[in-house]
Amino acid sequence: MNRKSIFGLGVYVLGIITIVTFAACTGGGGGSPSIPSIMSPNGMSNTSAAAKNNEGVDHLVQGHWNVAIDHLKEAISAKPDFAEAHFNLAVALDGKGKHADATEAFKKAQEFGGDNPKITGSEILKKHLNM
Repeated sequence: MNRKSIFGLGVYVLGIITIVTFAACTGGGGGSPSIPSIMSPNGMSNTSAAAKNNEGVDHLVQGHWNVAIDHLKEAISAKPDFAEAHFNLAVALDGKGKHADATEAFKKAQEFGGDNPKITGSEILKKHLNM
């Protein structure tokens, strides 16, 4: 191989590395924006539950399932009828492969948030509830 060929190969490899790195940073990893989640409603009176839900969402979208689950369970403990937290918990449980538990959490999300189109219109909820 001559210098020109080696240089061309190096540029090619560097280009591939750049593309792979960019893809990983923009959605190929746990921080994928395709993970559905719902932040707490603005002005929610139970600020403790709202904060725990939002913290759970922060970890959920990064794929930190266990940390998200812990925060979301705390949000539900503070406000048992918190539909968004039940929904987010279901998504985290689904991410861990705990599909039966996720289905139960989706049922509660639908029960408490039946008027929220972000919940009722969710494809993952529909899949779990066979809708």
